[in-house]
Amino acid sequence: MIEKVAAFLLFFLAPLAGAVGLRVATFNVGAHLVVPTDGGPAYFDYGIGSPGQVDHDRVAAILDRIDADVVAMQEIHAADVAGAPDDLDALAATLGYPYSYVSPSTNTFDTSLKVVFLSRYPLLNATAVGSPVGAKEMTRLIPAVRVDVPGTTRDPLLMSVHLKSGTATADRFRRAVELRRLREYLSATGLTADDNFIVMGDFNLSSINTTFTTLPPSLPSTFALGSDITLPLAYSTNPLTYFSNPSVVKLDPRQVNNSPVTFGSSSTIDLFLVSAAIAGRPLASEIYNSALDVSNGIGLAKAGSPLPAATSVEASDHLALFADVELDADYPNLALSLSAATATEGVADGAVTATVTLPAARGTALTVGLSSDGAGLGPISPTLTIPAGGLTGTMNLRISRNFIQDPQRSVTLTAAATGYDPASQVLAVNDADGPYEWTAAGQTITEDFSGFLGMYSPAPWISSGGAWQGVDSGTGTAGGFRAYGSASDPALGFLPSGGAGGAGSAMATYVNSTSQPLTAVQIFYTAEQWRAAQGGTVDILTADLLVNGVPRALPQLTYSPSTQLATGAVAGGVPSARTTRVTGLNIAPGASFNLRFTMTPGAGGGVLPADVFVNEFHYDNNGTDTGEFIEVVVGPGFSGNLADVDVLLYDGNNGSVYRTLNLATAFTLGASVPVAGSDRFFRIFSVDTSPIQNGPDGIAVINKATAQLYQFLSYKGSFASTATGVPAIPVGTLSTNIGVSQSGSEAVGQSALGLVGTGAVRTDFTWMKISGAYSKGQLNAGQSFNVPTLPSQGVAVDQISVTFLLDSDGDGILDVDDVDDDNDGTPDGDELVFGSDPLVAGPRFMPTLVNPGLTPGVARVSFSSVIGRSYRVESSVDLRTWTALQTYAGTGAVIVVDYATSPLDPRRFYRILVMLP
Repeated sequence: MIEKVAAFLLFFLAPLAGAVGLRVATFNVGAHLVVPTDGGPAYFDYGIGSPGQVDHDRVAAILDRIDADVVAMQEIHAADVAGAPDDLDALAATLGYPYSYVSPSTNTFDTSLKVVFLSRYPLLNATAVGSPVGAKEMTRLIPAVRVDVPGTTRDPLLMSVHLKSGTATADRFRRAVELRRLREYLSATGLTADDNFIVMGDFNLSSINTTFTTLPPSLPSTFALGSDITLPLAYSTNPLTYFSNPSVVKLDPRQVNNSPVTFGSSSTIDLFLVSAAIAGRPLASEIYNSALDVSNGIGLAKAGSPLPAATSVEASDHLALFADVELDADYPNLALSLSAATATEGVADGAVTATVTLPAARGTALTVGLSSDGAGLGPISPTLTIPAGGLTGTMNLRISRNFIQDPQRSVTLTAAATGYDPASQVLAVNDADGPYEWTAAGQTITEDFSGFLGMYSPAPWISSGGAWQGVDSGTGTAGGFRAYGSASDPALGFLPSGGAGGAGSAMATYVNSTSQPLTAVQIFYTAEQWRAAQGGTVDILTADLLVNGVPRALPQLTYSPSTQLATGAVAGGVPSARTTRVTGLNIAPGASFNLRFTMTPGAGGGVLPADVFVNEFHYDNNGTDTGEFIEVVVGPGFSGNLADVDVLLYDGNNGSVYRTLNLATAFTLGASVPVAGSDRFFRIFSVDTSPIQNGPDGIAVINKATAQLYQFLSYKGSFASTATGVPAIPVGTLSTNIGVSQSGSEAVGQSALGLVGTGAVRTDFTWMKISGAYSKGQLNAGQSFNVPTLPSQGVAVDQISVTFLLDSDGDGILDVDDVDDDNDGTPDGDELVFGSDPLVAGPRFMPTLVNPGLTPGVARVSFSSVIGRSYRVESSVDLRTWTALQTYAGTGAVIVVDYATSPLDPRRFYRILVMLP
């Protein structure tokens, strides 16, 4: 590798005396897009290649733009480091990196792809982390370098990983082993939380958490696990679980549009892990995406000018990450502890607490910020205060259900405060969203949907018949499902989405996990109407039970919302309770049934369309293209934010986005076409924009807030998107060719491309070349809007409870109706007073009169007693008038009393009154 003198740049991140900054970057450069010049299909290849090749030059351009002091690179191909000088040498020379280290491939499974470091500063030492003698475990060795940064003695140790990829069981096991080896290396170095170190690279932490008690199948035949590693071995998708001494903090770099994606369309597998010392000082990080690099005023400071939008996708299928960190100004350490290492979703607030401990008491109060990287889990409050003179502060955690049936997940809690290094702890969270389950007869299962945000089916409920619209207080008009009410008090909501056949249903599974058959259940729920459409459809909410797939209607649960309420949101949802008892079931232990709610719209029903679509555009004419424009229609049912809608112009030659136009800021409202019988409109927006490429090219309409793709059209052919980080349009998505185009011979101002026909959504219309003058911002010639449906009512189900009803004595009478459940002749109510079990036939409360008449002048009465009861003995000679003799407190033993009798009484009767306190 080459060495030469190079200029260097220091990043001063805060005005602290003696502060020394360092910019680091990590970039998996391996798989880059190749677009054949012969028109063949695009494909991905590995390595950076030689100078002058697209992949080499694009990687160089990105690294030059990022301008990092030290760069970690993964998937450098063996061919890139073959020769003297080689392709990596050429890249380093171009960028001004005189120092480098390439990890060897000794005793590894991948000898083709290398992990390397390039540095502006000398490397004090360099090594590669691997397996111990006698073991073969590593896919690729992990390089570790200590960099001699000018101006500080606190030189950082940097490590770069490229862990085994894949989601198979064996892949997860191998990643766990590789991280175990890295952890051991860190521990062996003697580093502490006060030292400067960074672990970065491609972690490939995908799939699910797994604990291995045996070696998984499909390991390579030459795989040899070190004898120092014993099973069980845990794999986690949370990298912090692997590092405890010293611990690390995970940074949260984002693209400038706040996307955390580093690979493909939705994965975050490239990471920065830093020591607590680095995390406690000023820092900043970013994921570089050239498609968003439009100004030097956006994101972290960069060198040179913004790069062409397609640069990132042409360089690699990963995005580059970079961070500015500070190496000096040591701070004391916070400590964070959790009251439990594991918890289950939905437990009560405070079931787990977080405690922050200071290294020493302070003279003033300290505010500590608490944060979590897991949705629905975190502190009740974002901060806690440790008072002056105190050492600790404790905060209750809230562990909400995520309503996703998923495996155990690991969530990181972090405590941070000004002037202190932060601390983190990992909480393992078990799922609570599987099928509802009775574990004991007589239990009641309840569901109130607390914490549900209406973005997907709330497991264990499965919905069909519409999209999810989020939380809605009743103002929304888009059809589909939602969480009606509020985020703090939601209910499972339905708004039918389109006339006949537009029914929506939600179904959940209930499992009998007891040891006895289930023969009857009591079902209760609250029906609510959150949206009214006065004079709208007469809708109906029904329920049925499905046993072995056979439905059984539950008419007592039927609910019909009002059609007389004023159109709009209905405050409070107008709750209406419904209940029914279902008998004659035979759900064996281990078997299950389904409860289903179905919302069916009345005749002519539906909702106003919420479609957003391109309605007309012009891009080509005779001579210089003039008056180019795009027109977009927003349906009357659209209730979102116009600022969330972007119109993207695609270059069909390479599949990249060459312009983004926001509907709220770039477009102007033209005509508003009213919907008959409604106060809503079809709105027609337009924008003059130039140039619009002449094809084959495309236009997409997306909602970046909901990741919804409204439309991805093209003209003069189809193509696949290559743009990364575009919500709703993953790389490889194919455009839809509209089938008409402009030839370039059209007169200026004539013959735009537009939709014609009658309807309400884009699929109702047909693309045509429209003769005559453009109708920008207006209805097209030959086009009309027509909404033939009446609006529907919006309803919800909430407070659902299903009780496993008992028939303890098997007499065919449910316990709730049976006055003598154990058939012992004593009513249940009396048994409860007597202190005996009403469900167990056994000894009855039976007082006795001992030896009546055999002992002259004495009547001996005996009876069993229970602590907590009072017993009053009474006597009578005629069974009509009773005289109280004495009251005894229960002792738990038999009470025996003697009473004197008179020869004048021919007979005497005794009775015992048992009384509760």
